[in-house]
Amino acid sequence: MKQPQTQKQLWAREKQITAQFGITHMILFGLRKAGKIRTLSLKGEGKKYGARLYNVASIESYLAAQEERENEGGRTAL
Repeated sequence: MKQPQTQKQLWAREKQITAQFGITHMILFGLRKAGKIRTLSLKGEGKKYGARLYNVASIESYLAAQEERENEGGRTAL
């Protein structure tokens, strides 16, 4: 019998990112503003506020690059 495949989550809200990676709101904000991670805002037409979603793969990629720099003895910076 074939086992069901678990799908990897592509996008997540801030609360989920904080729980999964331990990254705070301010760090996420800084990474987003610096263009180091991918995000999108879902808003209805004419609405001022929406839901900010973070791309999980871009966060994983950023963290892997930071780990590589740290292992090479380089300094890590946002």
